[in-house]
Amino acid sequence: MWLTVVVTDVADNAKSDSNSDQAADGFSLAELATQSGVSVRTIRFYQAEHLLPRPAKRGRDAVYGATHVERLAVVADLRDRGLSLQTIKALVAEENPTRTISEWLGVDATLSAPWSDDRPRTVSHDELVATINRITDSRPGLIGELQDRGYLQPERNGNWTVPSPALLDHALQLRRAGIDIDISGKIRDLLRRRLAKAVDDTVALILDRSGAGFAGDATPDEVATAVGALRPIARDMSSVILAQEVERALAALVRSGPKSVRKRSGSSGGRSSRSTTA
Repeated sequence: MWLTVVVTDVADNAKSDSNSDQAADGFSLAELATQSGVSVRTIRFYQAEHLLPRPAKRGRDAVYGATHVERLAVVADLRDRGLSLQTIKALVAEENPTRTISEWLGVDATLSAPWSDDRPRTVSHDELVATINRITDSRPGLIGELQDRGYLQPERNGNWTVPSPALLDHALQLRRAGIDIDISGKIRDLLRRRLAKAVDDTVALILDRSGAGFAGDATPDEVATAVGALRPIARDMSSVILAQEVERALAALVRSGPKSVRKRSGSSGGRSSRSTTA
C-alpha cells in the first residue's frame, strides 16, 4: 500500500521538470540527501542514469522537492526487492509507473516463488555427525570430503552450513550404497549443467510463445497461470524423463554384454571402491 501511494504521487509529478512546491519549499542537494537518507554521490549517479526527474531551478541552483524524496524511496524499495537499476529505470520511465511497477512486482513475485522446500541450513558439528550416522557410517575424513565436493560449508564458530540438505541426504545414501562422495558430486554437477541448459531453453521457449517478459503481451495473470501450471508438471516431467533415460542407458549397457560391463566397472568402479573404504 505504501509503495502504491508513493508511486502514484511520483506518476502525477514526474512529467513536470519544475514544481511550484519545489520552488517554494525545495531542498538543496545536500538537504535532499539528508531528507532521503541517500548519499549525495548516489543521488548524482541516479540523476545521471535518469532515475530521478530533473530538479527545478532557482537562479543557478538546483531545487529538489517531495517528488524527488518519494522517487528515491521507490528506487530504494525496488532495489531491496532485488531489481536491477536497469529494470527500475525502465519501470519508472513508463507513462504510468504506478501500474507498471504494480504489474511487474506481481510478475516478479510469481517468477521468484520457490519451487522447492530445500533451503540452506546451519547445524552444529554434533548435529552434522548425527545426521551422517543416521544414514551411513561415519569415518575420519568423510566430512572433509563432503566439504570438498560442496555439500558442506564451514563456519567460523564451528558450525556447518548445508547449502542443500536434500542433496546432502542423497550423497550419503549413495555412499551407503557404495558410491563415493566424489562420484556423487560429479553426478550432481553433471545433472545440474545439463538441466540448467534445458531449463534455460524451456523458459526462453515459453517467453517466446507467450510474449511474456517486460513490456510483453502477456498479462501478469496469464504469466501466473502459465507458471503455476508449469511448476508441478515440470517437476514430474523431469522425473519421468530422467527415469526413462536411465532405463535406456542401462538397457543399452546390458545389450552390450558382460564384457562391456566389466570393462566399464573395472575402469571406474575400482577407484570408487577404494575411495569408499579408505
